[in-house]
Amino acid sequence: MKKKKILIIDDDEMTRILFRDIFWIHGARQATFDVTAVDSLRKAREALKEPELPDVIFLDLSFTPGRRILRDAEPAVTFIKEVRSDQKLAHIPIVVFSGFDERELKEVVQGAGANRYLVKGEQTPKELVDFVLAL
Repeated sequence: MKKKKILIIDDDEMTRILFRDIFWIHGARQATFDVTAVDSLRKAREALKEPELPDVIFLDLSFTPGRRILRDAEPAVTFIKEVRSDQKLAHIPIVVFSGFDERELKEVVQGAGANRYLVKGEQTPKELVDFVLAL
């Protein structure tokens, strides 16, 4: 079985560590997953220049408290559109993995080309693993 390569983009260090640990624990015996975790869209763009592309991208929507959610999501929406417009990358599923559950936000990112929108904390670690394995 080929390893599932995962790219997680999240500015929160604890989320990146948790994500790596979940996939390491659930795939350690078979070396099932290869997780790259980055803290910025700039680093994500660099990771997408690597010869081996991810099988899935998990993208957090970062926000500053007190700011407007849709305006703050613009960099992530731009990133999604960039991936979708690049023939080399367009096939990669993008899963927005956010702590926000606003319908309008979900519509905006899905309209930009995100395949799924998952709200952090609504899935068990096993459900996340099963989700990636099903891709």
